[in-house]
Amino acid sequence: MLFKRRKKTNQQEEYTQKIIKQESAEFQVVDACEQMIDAAREFEAAREEYAQVTNYLTDIERMENMKDPDKKLVCDAAASIAQLERKRTEFLKTENKISDSQYVQMQELEAEIPRAIKRLEKNERSLDAINRDLRFLESEKMELDIEKDEAVAAQKKVRIYAVLVIAFFVTVVVLCMALRFQLDVDTTVFTFIGAIIAALAGTFVFYSYQEQQRSIRSCNVNKNRAIVLENRVKIKYVNVKNTIDYTYEKYHIKNSKELTYIYEQYLLAVKEKERFRQTNEDLEYNSKKLIRVLQTNDFYDARVWINYTNAIVDHREMVELKHELIGRRQKLRGRMKYNIEAVTGLRREILSHREQVGDKINEINRILNKIAELNMELEYED
Repeated sequence: MLFKRRKKTNQQEEYTQKIIKQESAEFQVVDACEQMIDAAREFEAAREEYAQVTNYLTDIERMENMKDPDKKLVCDAAASIAQLERKRTEFLKTENKISDSQYVQMQELEAEIPRAIKRLEKNERSLDAINRDLRFLESEKMELDIEKDEAVAAQKKVRIYAVLVIAFFVTVVVLCMALRFQLDVDTTVFTFIGAIIAALAGTFVFYSYQEQQRSIRSCNVNKNRAIVLENRVKIKYVNVKNTIDYTYEKYHIKNSKELTYIYEQYLLAVKEKERFRQTNEDLEYNSKKLIRVLQTNDFYDARVWINYTNAIVDHREMVELKHELIGRRQKLRGRMKYNIEAVTGLRREILSHREQVGDKINEINRILNKIAELNMELEYED
């Protein structure tokens, strides 16, 4: 029994090893097929690009062998395109001095902007004049208040002088009467002199008081007139200020100088855009002319030369371009050769294990047949 069990176990191990070996071979073949397909695709992509690069090199030869009339047309058009491209590049690099929203607003209100600037400048000058008038009137009111206070203070002094005059006259009269009744002295002369002095002093005090009173009335009148004028000026100030603030808000500015600057920058931008538009039109015209001449001379890709106008104009750049294309073609040839060798090796590996893939053999054969249909040869020579 033990012998039979061992024999059975050996048979199972052999079967298991056979299954593992078959699966391993199947995995290798499938992986090799996938690699071969990728290599074939790489070869096809490299071959297409190789053909394209060769056509570009052929175009360079056509360019060099072109007849003089056509060659002159091509060179003139290429020179114009190169110059226009530089202009367009400079324009695109130009920093915008105003925002897009400011440009759109200036564009929408272009007709009224010059008048708006003049009105705003006039209103700003008027506002400055009004502010000066208000400061002057305020100063005048303060001066009138000071003058009135001085007049009132002077009046108080005059009242004191009036009291002193009366006191002086009363004192003279009392002294004279005392001398007359007590000492029986004739004081008529002294009384008369005192009366004259008191009268003169009283007259001076009276006129001084009246003068200060007139000054006070004049200050009150002038101040009232200044207040009336100030109120009128303030009304005018409010109207002008509201108009200016509305203009500031409408154009998003701080003063007329800023509006003038934005408008000037807008006019410059309009000129630049017009130049840019004209440049684009000239560029399109010369590009079409260049393409037309090249197509007439059977160029493989006439349009691509719009990007190489400097090479058309400058022989040194054309030589550099030619060397670059030759270098690219050599690298592509190397890629093609590598992928041919890879496909050959992988195909050999697949064929050596094809019988071990079991039910996948039909799929493997189909892949091998498709690869065989490809013309994987180096058809082009440097």
